[in-house]
Amino acid sequence: MTFNNGAGNSGSGIGGGIFPPYAMNNVNDDNQIKLNEDQYDVYVNDDFIGKKSLKNQGEHLSDIDDFLKQQGIKDFTASLDGDHYKIRTDGLNAEITNALKVYFNNR
Repeated sequence: MTFNNGAGNSGSGIGGGIFPPYAMNNVNDDNQIKLNEDQYDVYVNDDFIGKKSLKNQGEHLSDIDDFLKQQGIKDFTASLDGDHYKIRTDGLNAEITNALKVYFNNR
């Protein structure tokens, strides 16, 4: 198969033409490019609350802990299990959940 890319060049579709081969990465789900950010599902006592994306090097999952502490919430523990960030608390479920909904809505 040959084509003209409008610049007077023709190509076979491999390594030339309008789109380089890597631009067609969405042909199937098995050949997807990794996202430039890491995403984690955040849970409070096993209830899904939202997703935390780490979009740059300066962001950390501990930013969630820091935010909660700034809100005066200190009675919790947090742990990472794969891509699940689990926050455990005794009795502060609603307070933490509400604070995190604000946190995720503002990010």
